[in-house]
Amino acid sequence: MKKIILIFCLLSVGISKAQTTTENYISTTDCLNDDCSKKTETVQYFDLLGRAKQVVNVKATPLGKDVVTPIVYDDQARQTRTYLPVPQNSTSNGAIYSQSPGMVAYPVSDVTNIYSGEKTYTEKILENSPLQRVLQQKPIGNDWNTKSVTFGYDLNTIEDHVKNMK
Repeated sequence: MKKIILIFCLLSVGISKAQTTTENYISTTDCLNDDCSKKTETVQYFDLLGRAKQVVNVKATPLGKDVVTPIVYDDQARQTRTYLPVPQNSTSNGAIYSQSPGMVAYPVSDVTNIYSGEKTYTEKILENSPLQRVLQQKPIGNDWNTKSVTFGYDLNTIEDHVKNMK
């Protein structure tokens, strides 16, 4: 009888601690000391295809507020933009933040105005081929948007071979 009560108590604790969301997610808690009084919590959310769509660092700021990193894909399911994390005004204890699909400026609202109009993502321009190699990459920031890094892909020629000098 004691075993049944113990199992019931453990199940009820596990159910009461679970998030009430219909999203797919992985919750990670890392203890920073022996008694786990200091810890970091991260919740990573996934879409229906199993791709990451948002990372929430729970109470990650010194004031105990969440930091959200959105992950956005273009219409061909490629991750061409990498966004900066956004500190929020409060904590949602790991719940997902609303995210507008295809939003150009920022998919999660910059409620703390920490970036105040800056371009908050790196942008990759891919070649139009099945290889989808990166042709150009534009860094973060308005001033750096015009100073992109250009990639080149060349083939070796006969003149490029190493000569054997025997």
